[in-house]
Parts: sequence; C-alpha cells; structure tokens
Amino acid sequence: MPTNSYFNHLQNASEQNLHQDLIIESIKNFGIDNYYLPRQYMNEDLLYGEDTISQFNQSHLIEMYVKSVDGFEGEGDFISRFGLEIRDQVIFSVARRRWENLDTGYDRPREGDVIFLPLNKKLYEIRFVEHESMFYQFGKLPIFDLTCELFQYDDQRIDTGIEDIDEVEDKYAYSIEVTLDSGGSGNYVEDEYVFVGSTESSANTKGRVISWNSTDRVLKLTDLRGTFTLSQNVVGNTSGAYYTVGTTPDTQTFVNDASANNITIETEADSIIDFSESNPFSEGNI
Repeated sequence: MPTNSYFNHLQNASEQNLHQDLIIESIKNFGIDNYYLPRQYMNEDLLYGEDTISQFNQSHLIEMYVKSVDGFEGEGDFISRFGLEIRDQVIFSVARRRWENLDTGYDRPREGDVIFLPLNKKLYEIRFVEHESMFYQFGKLPIFDLTCELFQYDDQRIDTGIEDIDEVEDKYAYSIEVTLDSGGSGNYVEDEYVFVGSTESSANTKGRVISWNSTDRVLKLTDLRGTFTLSQNVVGNTSGAYYTVGTTPDTQTFVNDASANNITIETEADSIIDFSESNPFSEGNI
C-alpha cells in the first residue's frame, strides 16, 4: 500500500528548506568559525595515494558545530616506539547548503584537506566525511560530519595569508640558520626568497626567509633548494640585501625541534655499522 500523499513530508520542499534554515541558524548560534584549507596536490603518488610536497594556499571561513562535546576523541596521547604521539580526534558538523555557498570547487569536503581550529590554533586533517548524518530528515541530507585528526606537519607549504595559520610552517618546517659575514648591505625581509647566483631564475641554491637577525647576521631559512656553502653571496630577491656566507650551516640540527635525536642516532650507528665496507654480505671471495 503506498504512503499517504497528503502526509508525505519527504518531498516537501518548504519543510526541507525550513529544516535546513534551522540547522544553519543553530550552527551559527552554537558553533565556531573555522577555516577550511583545501590541499593542493603537486606530485601525487597514485599508487600510495599521497603527496609529500602538497601545498595549502587557500582558506575558507565557515561556521562549524563541534560535535565532540566531551573533548577530543581518538587514541589520545601515548608513548610509542617513535616517542610521544598525539592523535586527538574531533568531529565537526557543517551545513550542506553553507558548504555549497562556500565556492571551493568541490561538491563536498575532501579527506586529506585540513581544518584550522582557532580555539587552540591547531590544524586537523579530515580523515573521513560522513555525508549521510541525520539520515534523510524530511527526505534530504542536511549536513556533513567531518572526522578530523590532529594534523602531522610534513614540510608542506602553507601560504593562506592568515598569520595564525601560516606561522605553523615557520614553527615546524625544516630550516637552517646561516651566519653571514660583515661587509654586506641591506636587511632581508620575512617571506622573501634569497638566492646564490646572478639571477634568481638561474640559481640552484635558494631559500625562503623566516627571520633575519641583523645584529648577529643570522639568517633563518626554510623551503630550501641546494646547499649554502662558504663565501657564497646571498641576495634577497625583494630587499636586494646581500651578504657572504661566513659559516657553513649545520644541516643535521633541527632548529625548530630541540628534542630531535637524529644526530645521536647517526653517531651511534657509525659505531655499530661499518659504512666503508663495500660488500658486507660476502666472505671476501667476490
């Protein structure tokens, strides 16, 4: 027996729009403003489904409801064989109509994209998008539920124009400190690129300026290409400043991570493994 057409609320456009309006109003009243950062894939590995040099160059402000009202979920904080790991998870709800008005170019949020939570100024990577939450209320799907996990930064380029977001790269990206000789001229400026050579386009060695200490002439660089060595002339592409490299930078020390133990592991490995051996698996007969 078919349903009663006079009471069929699954195809009532007015009821559906009212329901969506109420959801949007509730999120606006009780939600928070987050930034949605779409991931730009630069060299995606189609076999493993990852891109180690992806970038985040856009940000979209949108209100979301924090569905994890009792705090962060997931595995939490624990000690693994690799040290302390933090795998906090949080679920955000976003109205489908508000998403469609966001003009991201995508019909739904994507796994792998990132949410910036201003409350704690951290990034959360979208692990799963549940598009059937509130299962067909009034015949439509009104929201997306985004299951997100604390983002593990891996030298991605972040350039959204929002200081709180962009400084994540400056804090955690691999960087070096280059000590320059006196006798140069000018002051490097933050976010400009410096290079070695006659022109930036032909330079094989370059980097982006994080900070410049004019007193000690210490230049902190990230987004590196090539190797900075003694007596090279380092030129700023915007400021025009130029100085000569006075000390070869230490490329093994992680400036932004005082707890890194890569040098200790390297030293201990040298005392255990003989890297000068050309054929360690034979008995000398080959």
